[in-house]
Amino acid sequence: MVKTSSATPSKITEITAKVVKMLAPLASDERQKVIQASLTLLGEAGVGFGGSDTSSLSAGGGDKGKTTSGVQGLSAKANSWVRQNGITSAQLEDVFDITAEGVAVIASTIPGKNGKEKTINAYVIQGVARLLVSGEGSFDDKSARELCETLGCYNSPNHAVYLSAVGNVLTGSKDKGWRLTAPGLKRGAELVKEITKGA
Repeated sequence: MVKTSSATPSKITEITAKVVKMLAPLASDERQKVIQASLTLLGEAGVGFGGSDTSSLSAGGGDKGKTTSGVQGLSAKANSWVRQNGITSAQLEDVFDITAEGVAVIASTIPGKNGKEKTINAYVIQGVARLLVSGEGSFDDKSARELCETLGCYNSPNHAVYLSAVGNVLTGSKDKGWRLTAPGLKRGAELVKEITKGA
């Protein structure tokens, strides 16, 4: 449901003046990021600034080009997930490399108290990468295992044991592949925010 405003033209002018005053010290690209993030948090459609707008990302595959707000080029499902979880395009850019060819995880670390938690979290992040590119959080075991190796949390003797404790964040198996569940999608959003905290 769209919230309607009863603001008068003078009230809108007053608010605009305050926003301009706050944006004035920032560089152009920083202003664009602030405006884009604000609209995303409000559930509004994104603004195309033209030029090299860093908030307009592209991803291949899935229903490419469909957007609901915020990040251009992502599937409608991915944009819905981004919006619902209050994730900014800057946070996405710190964790994923989103190009016309696809989405790759570029985070150098993965949160977790131990190897088991890090392994499961790596699988969740791999699911998020697939969600961004295809609109579905389904992925094969090989790609997630390779991500574990890249992030330094692959423990060959215990890997299968770790995956037997995925809880409710994933469903599937090594042979059939994995899929993020609703709690897994929520956990994925938490991980993106955790990875980018203080970035």
